[in-house]
Amino acid sequence: MQLSQPDRERIAEWIQTKCGQLRCTCCGYGIFEIVPLATLPIGVDLHSMRFFYAHGVPQVSVGCRNCGHLLIFSSEIMGFKPDAPPPVPIPEGAK
Repeated sequence: MQLSQPDRERIAEWIQTKCGQLRCTCCGYGIFEIVPLATLPIGVDLHSMRFFYAHGVPQVSVGCRNCGHLLIFSSEIMGFKPDAPPPVPIPEGAK
């Protein structure tokens, strides 16, 4: 789900309130950027090769501008719940 500018501002405010000044655990840099997409981790059934979304926690990622290391936050704990992803069509013969 694409995050709007107001969404990103709300997320930035939440991070500032809860986390203060973040520092990258890899390089020590202190400037981060909110990744403009909210994501949902997916799983895959290796037998059928079908993706599933039911067991994930929606996430917001914040990336270090120096080295690219990502910090992952639960969007539900932030009070921000992105829309569910669209269902994946089942290919013929995959049932």
